This record gives sequence, C-alpha cells and structure tokens, in this order.
Amino acid sequence: MRNLFLFIFFLSFVISTGCNSQKKTSGITFISPEPGNIYLGDTIKLQLNVPESEQTDSIVYYVNDSVIEKSNGNDPIYFDSSKLRYGSQQLIAKHYQNGELTERKVSVTVLPQQAPEQFSFSVVNSFPHDNGAYTQGLEYKDGFLYESTGEYGHSSLRKVNLKTGEVVQKVDLPQSQFGEGLTIVDNKILQLTWREGIGLVYDLTSFEKLKEFNYQASREGWGICYDGEKLIKSDGSNRLYFLDKDSYAETGEYIDVYNQSGAVDNLNELEFINGKIYANIYLTDKIAIIDPATGVVEGELNLIGLLPQKDHKPDTDVLNGIAYDKNQDRIFVTGKKWNTLFEIKLLPH
Repeated sequence: MRNLFLFIFFLSFVISTGCNSQKKTSGITFISPEPGNIYLGDTIKLQLNVPESEQTDSIVYYVNDSVIEKSNGNDPIYFDSSKLRYGSQQLIAKHYQNGELTERKVSVTVLPQQAPEQFSFSVVNSFPHDNGAYTQGLEYKDGFLYESTGEYGHSSLRKVNLKTGEVVQKVDLPQSQFGEGLTIVDNKILQLTWREGIGLVYDLTSFEKLKEFNYQASREGWGICYDGEKLIKSDGSNRLYFLDKDSYAETGEYIDVYNQSGAVDNLNELEFINGKIYANIYLTDKIAIIDPATGVVEGELNLIGLLPQKDHKPDTDVLNGIAYDKNQDRIFVTGKKWNTLFEIKLLPH
C-alpha cells in the first residue's frame, strides 16, 4: 500500500510539472492592437505588456495560423496588413520564458479603406409584373424571365413573357417548401428553398424536376447566381458560398462581404453582371455591387423611389429580383408583389 501511495504521489508530481511547463502567466497582456476594426493596408503595431517581474526569452507573433515574426525582446514589431483577407482575423502572441509558454490573442476586423461608389438610376423601360408574385429569384433568357416565387403554399417556378408579364409555364412547389433564389446553368434551372435545406434542379425546357441537392455549411437558401464557372449562394448573412456547377456541392470556398463600415448582412437575391456580384440587401432599397475575389462592396445602387407611391398596395413588399440580359446589356429589377418590372440604367451619383 505504501508503494502504491508513493507511485500515485510521483505520478501527480510529473503531471503537475508537465502542466507547469505550459502555465499561462496572467500578467502578460496585449498592448497593441486593441480589439476592433483596422483597414486593409494599415501598419499594425504588435506589442505585449510584460511585467518587469517576468523575463522574456522570445515572443512569436501569428496572424491566424501563420507566423508573422519572432522577437527576442519586448520591443514592438510592425506588421503590414496589406495581404490579409477582409473580415475577422486573430492575432496571436506566444511568449516563452524559461520553458513556459503564455499565449495571448486579440481579434480585429479588416475593412476596406474606400467607401463604395454610389449609383442612382434612370428607368429605361417598364413591363407588367404579377403583383401576386412574391419574387425571390429572377433570370432572363431569350426573351423570357424565369422567376422563383416564395411563401409557403404559394411558391412556384415560372416562365414569364417579358413584354406582357404573362406566365407561360409554371410549376408549383409543395406546400412545405418556400421558394427562394434561382439561376440557370446550361439547360438546367436551379431553384433554392429557404429553410428546407435543399435545392431543386429542373430541365430548362420541360420544367421536369431532375434532382435535389443539399446545402452544407450555408445556413439557409436565399439567393444564387452563376458566374460561368461556379455557383455563388447567399444565406442571409454577409457570407457568399461557392458551389460546384455540376455537383452543386459547396466547395468550402467563400467570401465575407464588407464595406468601410463593417459587415454587409442580409445578402439576398444575386445576379452576376460584368464580373461583379449584384446583391439585393434585404429590407432595403439598395443593391450591393461586390468584388467576387475579395468580398469588398465596390458600389451601391440606391433604388429608393423606383416603384411609384401610387403603385404601393397593402401587401406590396420589398425590392427583390435582379436579372441581366447579357446580349443587350440590360438590367431588370422588381420586388415582391410589385405590379411592375423595370429595365434600369445605372447613373454615377
């Protein structure tokens, strides 16, 4: 029994000694930077506050998992933030003293320095639109609009004559599905559902449903567009997800969308126009024009007043729906339960 007691005491001593080699010294803190926003390209001062009672063998600074620089003292180092990506970044300092490690972290959000270019609009043309259609997704192809409508019990996929607004082909979704964004890839239509976690794939000509696919990291189905190589999907946050155009699986790649003030949330219906992502910002009359490589909002299109006040009815809802005619360089926009679809031209503000 005495030998067992000595063994347990020895084992406890070894474990305690091993833990002490990684003990965190509470007095060490980050002096710089403070948590908050920084702008891409800023020079960031990195420095720990190390009490005089503590010695420093070395400090290694990291951004996320990448080493920035090693310092052999407590002097600050300076880091050029130009190569960071936009959004939340974690700065880490590992302080070594006599074999002991103290790790300190601070979170910063990297923002673009320049505010988005502002655009207003002119109306080039207007067309009839079904004011019973709760528009969630919109595409133009060969003289017709392809439209996804939402609301449980009223969701549908439609083919609509642009000039007359007549619905020439329609498929109703089950009452348990809420239709959302829509895009066209080759001879197939892709339609999202909101909270059901699935996308629907149809034949472009017959509207026959060919298959379904599941969402993965993205939370919900809001908007979707096609850039000619990959699909881009929104889920109502400030994150846009990239999907394989053939398997419809999320690739793991994404961009977080920011302007100079912070994250741009509620990204909704999407359209890819001349190399940029156009996104309705839900509950606003604005469309964000986004760089697909960086997530920066490069422009803002303000469509306040587009639908005349006389055309607002009790159930008229928000601006939503962007379609692009690439051959004639025409942009079409509408809203949920609007009676008009507009062809517009962007004007520098």
